Amino acid sequence: MAWQRKIPFGYEVRGGLIQPHPQEADAVRYIFRQYQAGASLLAIAEDMTRQGIRYHQHTAAWNKNMVKRILENSKYIGADNWPRLVSDEDFTAAQRLRTERSTYAPLSTDIRPIQGKVVCGLCGGKMIRGNRSHGLVHWKCQNPGCGQSISLNDEALAGLVDGLLRELAQAPHLLIIPEPRQTGVDMEAVRLQNELTLALNRGDENPGYIKTLALAAAAQRYSQIPDPTPAHDLEQLRARLEEGPADANTLSALLDTAVRAVRLAPDKTVDLELVNGQIITEAKEESA
Repeated sequence: MAWQRKIPFGYEVRGGLIQPHPQEADAVRYIFRQYQAGASLLAIAEDMTRQGIRYHQHTAAWNKNMVKRILENSKYIGADNWPRLVSDEDFTAAQRLRTERSTYAPLSTDIRPIQGKVVCGLCGGKMIRGNRSHGLVHWKCQNPGCGQSISLNDEALAGLVDGLLRELAQAPHLLIIPEPRQTGVDMEAVRLQNELTLALNRGDENPGYIKTLALAAAAQRYSQIPDPTPAHDLEQLRARLEEGPADANTLSALLDTAVRAVRLAPDKTVDLELVNGQIITEAKEESA
């Protein structure tokens, strides 16, 4: 079982009584000051680790949950007769900031089908939606070499994508998958077939081994056959669009079937990359 503190950080037993721990009590007050100054939970945790003040006896590393527990612990303002370490004003200010900073921006219905397709317009890396800063939505590139972060709310992004989908619906001739090009000799398929031929010629191989080789060779050859599904789906969708104006269901099908990625650039420009490689460009958020 992991070791746990017997008493909260900031206190110690001295002379049989709970007393403020000189170093830890100063650290508690420092944490409250830093948080009110705008430091994040993670930044404070990293700061405490650098200072070498241990929250746990057996680890020198802090995390943001440790900092959070300190900021929420009412014992530090004298609750239940614990020695006071911080003022009521500082504690109340920290709770107000906690509420403001944790305001949650729920995922809107319109953004759900878009979310998994958003990529960075600079590097093409996958972008993840976040909303931990005052309820504001931002998109963070997961490519470590990029890390681009773009603030754009759900309504704005959904509106930009919807506009591009409507443009695409007016040009159904774009929904075409090019004929697959000959990719040349598959060397792995050749290797497996040669190994199978040699095994059959030897005549002394285990039947189970022969069967495994035959199945592997067949699977490798099959993997090289172009998948006709994308072309078929686009053909069906193109026919629907040519019959008349696109409704909400058709636009949803366009996003699901024809769009490989929604490319979001730092200037809040949005492009659609289609499954056939074409780019529908560009929509940009209007300045307020």
